[in-house]
Amino acid sequence: MLFRSLRGVAALAGLCAVLTGCANTTQKPIDLDAQFWSDKSQSIGVAMTNLPESQLALVGNQGLLDLAINKGINSKLSTQVSTWKLKDTATIPDEIVAKLKAKGYTAKRIDEIIDVTQYKEIKFREGFYRRDLTPLQAKYGVDRLLLISYTASGAFRSYYSVVPTSVPTPQVGGVGAVVDLHDNHLLWWKPFVVVQPAQGEWDQPNYSNLANAYYQAVDSSRQMVITPFAQ
Repeated sequence: MLFRSLRGVAALAGLCAVLTGCANTTQKPIDLDAQFWSDKSQSIGVAMTNLPESQLALVGNQGLLDLAINKGINSKLSTQVSTWKLKDTATIPDEIVAKLKAKGYTAKRIDEIIDVTQYKEIKFREGFYRRDLTPLQAKYGVDRLLLISYTASGAFRSYYSVVPTSVPTPQVGGVGAVVDLHDNHLLWWKPFVVVQPAQGEWDQPNYSNLANAYYQAVDSSRQMVITPFAQ
């Protein structure tokens, strides 16, 4: 999926089609529902969707020729960005499961990667997931699914024609959701985007300052997903 370099939650607007099947409708953020905390009888499965590959997005007002030129100029950087990995996010489900269990909830990690596009798309309804995930209740023996989806990884650089209007800036983003598998009701919906400028010069050999900033962004995103379940 193409990684767009828009700020904040708006950066995820073009990505929600894969996660929830939405077209011109966007689910508003939902804080953890009181029902989630009050009912410890409901078992919780914690899973992730496929992690995206990191890429450099060249955005802004560019014609086709401009874009071709800009891609050529940034080819080395683009290759380096493609080596950045989200592997440090793989332990998020284990950390959340541990925190939920410590609070007395029945929780388990679901090791299988969840491909939401394999589930039936349903008409948008505020407060409900846009894919029918109810079959996962029987499949995994859980009542609720806490699903972490990273949808953007890499860096962006903006241009006006062939003139750069920003330095390359690392960014990661995605959305966390808790879905009641009885009826697809959302108990939590948290889009997140972390933009992390490099400290110091960005165009060092191997772009080490950019890479450091990227992994800082990854760590910050981890905390954004985990913290709601640690309070």
